[in-house]
Amino acid sequence: MPQDEPAAALDRISASIRLRSDPAAVARLVRELLPGVSPAEAARLEGAGRRTWAVAPPAAAPAGAGRQLAVAAVLFGAVGEAAAAGGSEQVAQAVRLGGREIGRPPGATDFRDGRLNREARAAAGLGGLSKRQYNKRFRLLRRLEAKQEVLALAERERRAVALAETGLLSLLDATRPTGDLATACLIAFQTARRRCDPAPTGWLGRRAGHRVTELLLARSAASPSTDWWALAHVHPVREVVTRLTEHQRGLLAGRWSAGLRETAALLERAYGRCSIEPTAMFARPGDDAYAWNLAAKAWNAARAQYLAVLEALGAQAVLDRVCPGQVAWLDVIEPESWRRWVGDRGFREIEVWAGLPLPWRVLAGAEDCPAELVERVCRRHGVDPVKTGWTTGRARWAAPAGPLTAAFVDGVAEADPVLARVLRARA
Repeated sequence: MPQDEPAAALDRISASIRLRSDPAAVARLVRELLPGVSPAEAARLEGAGRRTWAVAPPAAAPAGAGRQLAVAAVLFGAVGEAAAAGGSEQVAQAVRLGGREIGRPPGATDFRDGRLNREARAAAGLGGLSKRQYNKRFRLLRRLEAKQEVLALAERERRAVALAETGLLSLLDATRPTGDLATACLIAFQTARRRCDPAPTGWLGRRAGHRVTELLLARSAASPSTDWWALAHVHPVREVVTRLTEHQRGLLAGRWSAGLRETAALLERAYGRCSIEPTAMFARPGDDAYAWNLAAKAWNAARAQYLAVLEALGAQAVLDRVCPGQVAWLDVIEPESWRRWVGDRGFREIEVWAGLPLPWRVLAGAEDCPAELVERVCRRHGVDPVKTGWTTGRARWAAPAGPLTAAFVDGVAEADPVLARVLRARA
């Protein structure tokens, strides 16, 4: 085999992740790239390769600020390098550099009181800049600062959606998530499966995908070069996380908690922009229902995976201390029809959500919400906390619960210091 062939195979399978290939295309690629495939393994891969999969479309990318940055590069000499891209970080850097050049402090948006007068401009060394040219630069920085806030919010929303869709994949190298081919094949196939809509895919497609996942996981288990740490970011099942060190296990739990915390911040922001009554979840005039529902969908999906990860780790003791609840959607419907629309079962779950502390306050340590409280509220309203996912993820695959070791909590602290403080305080 030529020396560059393994590297080329890694590049091809890694590219399928970036291109959002469906599981059928990934299965065919794995069949082509993976060495030593037996006839039985080939049959499984070919079976998955013949199926039709419904891959969810990617989240829309926010419109960048490339045009505004190009103008800033002309008006401000120091902004040239920052204008290479239009992301929120580049915009923030351009605002800092441009503001430093004309003596504008960050956040100075008032056109009447935030500008420098003629004497102040002369004292700042801007005497050669006319009032018209100074005002032009001031207005541009003010618009860029507002644009940066919009871009930062859009990027946070995309990260929340990505966490719910593909787990911690975004924390791996986008060009090549791992250096082991068998691990990369499993990561690519699992990522493709997670991006599929389960309803159109059907149970036959799910079974075919599960059989290929079992095949690739068995090959990984038999290989001494498997990158279990990278694999745990996308496929954190019990068979994978048991191969990690105690510190890595805590770090994995902390990374999930940190991702949930960012999604909870989106919920808190949307909550402040809506007049939400927890027991009457219908949109009222002026409510930003889109922002709330986007964050709620991402939160509920990521939370379910977080609970499943803790169970696979045998770290159910974390939930005994911190178990934030699910959140209800904000229905855009006439108030008179809302109660009939949600039905009795849906209303009981809404009452559970209304009876628990808000998730962002729980994650911040401002309010207590252990699993015992969630179970008690569920029982009060006639909801099974296990079957409805309020206190468990995938209990069938759970590892036996054990105590939280010091190495585990140290790993959590590396990724989420707030959760680590709560765990240590309530040990």
